[in-house]
Amino acid sequence: EPGAEVSRAALRRALADALPSYLVPAHLTEVGALPLTAHGKVDVRALPAPRAEDAQAAYEAPVTLYEVSMAKHWETLLGLERAGLADDFFASGGSSIKLIELLHHLRTEFGVGVPVSRLYQVTTLHGMAAAVEERVTGTTADEVPHLTFNPEAERPLFCFPPAGGHGLVYRGLAASLPAHRLIAFNYLPGDDKVSRYADLVAATVPEGPVPLLGYSLGGNLAFEVARELEARGREIAHVVVLDSRRTLEAYEPGPEVLKAFEAELGHHLHQHTGSEIVTAAVMEHAAEYLRFCGRTPNTGTLAAPVSVLTDEDKADLYEEGVPGSWHGSSAVGHRVLCGFGTHAEMLDAEHLPRNAELVRRLLDGEAAA
Repeated sequence: EPGAEVSRAALRRALADALPSYLVPAHLTEVGALPLTAHGKVDVRALPAPRAEDAQAAYEAPVTLYEVSMAKHWETLLGLERAGLADDFFASGGSSIKLIELLHHLRTEFGVGVPVSRLYQVTTLHGMAAAVEERVTGTTADEVPHLTFNPEAERPLFCFPPAGGHGLVYRGLAASLPAHRLIAFNYLPGDDKVSRYADLVAATVPEGPVPLLGYSLGGNLAFEVARELEARGREIAHVVVLDSRRTLEAYEPGPEVLKAFEAELGHHLHQHTGSEIVTAAVMEHAAEYLRFCGRTPNTGTLAAPVSVLTDEDKADLYEEGVPGSWHGSSAVGHRVLCGFGTHAEMLDAEHLPRNAELVRRLLDGEAAA
């Protein structure tokens, strides 16, 4: 349309969606009209050469969690100073061997397998990041039920999903607990989720005592999985509950509770995953997860120790005798520690290091100051 402003970023994305990466131009230069020959054909020799400022303008910084992560992998593998969304993997120095190495890093970080053929089709950074996001969010058949962080660490720590239902929320915690291999579960639908999670724990670490951790609703789920594993004869080293209220009687959450719950969750999940797609995909599971926890009270007593890390304003809600506290949940010991930040802030960068240190001390059996 005459006079309309041209967005190079939007145009390049549209071309990348419609063409193989090698056909997407490296530079875009705006002209008022195409020069024509006397025969009415485009005069290629009369077209202006790409200018330096056009090349500079072509750089698009990574934004989403997947784009930022992909850019870091490219920069490390290919020795780049910076990788932009429109950059092509092979044009930037990549090779088939490098691509295989990239696939390994992606599977290690996100717990997903992206076919080599798919990445050959979308060789821009933006395209590759989108392909990984599709896999992680479960829009393809190859979704993995958990993510593994610090894969080289020997000490396992199973982390159960909060209301958002995605293991990505434990990325920061893993970075603060380098000695632990965090197996962060994604959401599993259905009323048989406790036994299915227990099966996954047993398959991942077949022998020896294992610690379980859960934030928000994940704490309630971790307790139930611990009960199931102990019933199977498995030893649980520790259950760490991050600001989860214990449910002792079954209940059905009403419409207003669900509405408020989903409003808070939408903001919180997007903050931690950096992805609109992840947020939209898991919101549909959130209400089912809350209803499941409502009809699955945390009764009984574990043989394992249970420790609770509360938010900084609610420690009094976990005192003995207060409904929702975890007193009586363990036959060998129960501790309540006051953490840092409000419930929604406990895994934020500002408070996470101190909360992670408290978790580490609990797992190591140290006195938490």
